[in-house]
Amino acid sequence: MNYNKLSADPTALILGIIAFVIMVLGFCCGLVVFLSLILGIVGLVLSIKSLKDYDADPSIYSPQSKQNVYVAKIICLITTILSSLYFIVIVVAVVFYQVGISDVFKNKLEKLNNTQINDSIYMEEEIEEIYNNDSVYIDSTFVDSIK
Repeated sequence: MNYNKLSADPTALILGIIAFVIMVLGFCCGLVVFLSLILGIVGLVLSIKSLKDYDADPSIYSPQSKQNVYVAKIICLITTILSSLYFIVIVVAVVFYQVGISDVFKNKLEKLNNTQINDSIYMEEEIEEIYNNDSVYIDSTFVDSIK
C-alpha cells in the first residue's frame, strides 16, 4: 500500500525541536523564550490539525507519520508549557524589579525631603537666636526694632 504523510509530519517535529532548543537557551538569555513559545504554539496547532486529519481517515495516512506527528505534539506541548511558565516568571520578576526600583527612589526622595525640612527647622532656630534681642516677629516676617 502507498500511504501518504500527514501535512505536519516534518514541520511540527522540526518546529518542536527548534522551540525546545531555543527554550533551553532562553533560560540563560531571557526574553528569547518568547520566540520558543510562539514556535511551540505553531507546532502544536499544526500537529493537532494533522492528527484530526488522521482520525478522519486513517487508511490513507502512514502509521509512522501519525507517530511522528504525535511525538511532535508532545514536544511542542512540553515546550509551550515550560516556555509560558518561564515567560510568566520573567514578567513577574520585571514587575517586582520595577516596583522595587520605584520604592528605592521613593525612599531616597523622602530622605532628601526630610533632610531639607530638618535643615530648614535648624535654620529658623538660628535666625530666631540671631534676631531674638533686637527684632519683633510679626506674621512670619522679622522686623527690626527701633531703639
